[in-house]
Amino acid sequence: MLEWVIAMPLALLIVMAATAIYLEGIRLWRVQAERYDVNERAIFALTQLTRAVGMAGYRNWDPSEGPIRRRGAEAKRDWPSLRASAECAGRVDTCPKRGWQGSALLEVQFHGAGIGDDKLYGNGAVQNCAGVSVRVAGEGENRYLSNFYVDKGEDGIPSLFCRYGESGISFTDLHPGQVLVIGVEAMYIRLGIRAGGTGPLRWMPPVKSARGKPPSAPLGSGGWERVTAVAFSLVLRGAPRRGGKPKAVRVVEVFDAASGGREYKRLNNAGDVHLHVFNAVAYRRNDGGVGEEAKWLGSSS
Repeated sequence: MLEWVIAMPLALLIVMAATAIYLEGIRLWRVQAERYDVNERAIFALTQLTRAVGMAGYRNWDPSEGPIRRRGAEAKRDWPSLRASAECAGRVDTCPKRGWQGSALLEVQFHGAGIGDDKLYGNGAVQNCAGVSVRVAGEGENRYLSNFYVDKGEDGIPSLFCRYGESGISFTDLHPGQVLVIGVEAMYIRLGIRAGGTGPLRWMPPVKSARGKPPSAPLGSGGWERVTAVAFSLVLRGAPRRGGKPKAVRVVEVFDAASGGREYKRLNNAGDVHLHVFNAVAYRRNDGGVGEEAKWLGSSS
């Protein structure tokens, strides 16, 4: 009996310790799984945004794939390859609604690559934000565009949206928005300007466009084609916060000294989830290609 009296409390302590270790293991596994999920979503979103900025202004000058301009035409781009608007969602030309949590909108324009097959797809070298291959549009100034913005979906969860379409001199045809990455609470951007094409980057916030009007380039930037880089800050939703209140206000640091100085944002109605901030800087790869090489390609056959 004495042995049982001594053994039972010891066994109970061992069981309690094992249970605590097991529960802590489950908690750590959930934390790691949540971090992995957030990181994967952030990597995918920033990869798509970085790729789009690098593709902005791409023009196909390969005569074997169909010249964009007729021979003899001046090799000069007369359309904005990259535009941005603060606190905007939907489309940059009209800004029909405010971006969730004051998020910005980014638009890039580019030409396709490849004549295309029977279904009019390109050769796969150029894709829009939905991953659809786009071909050379033919002569004239028809080009493709991709819009990125943050809005709430039908399920009530804020997400990074993509709208893609085609644009010309007198028209813009955009498909309805579709979710690119779920659980993106906000997207903020800064535009990197390099005066005269050289020297250090000067970071400027995008201008908030008037309702129904396209945005203007930041004052003193010299125009959209002076934008050399774009700094992104994505705020992603993570796991639920224990004891968090849905309508609580959260303050997060979205930019630091590496992209022009620290900046903080107040986020409403985001108190019941963990928030994770991810940053990246994307550089443009095309200045329009409006040099002697482009003229030579455009006149070759």
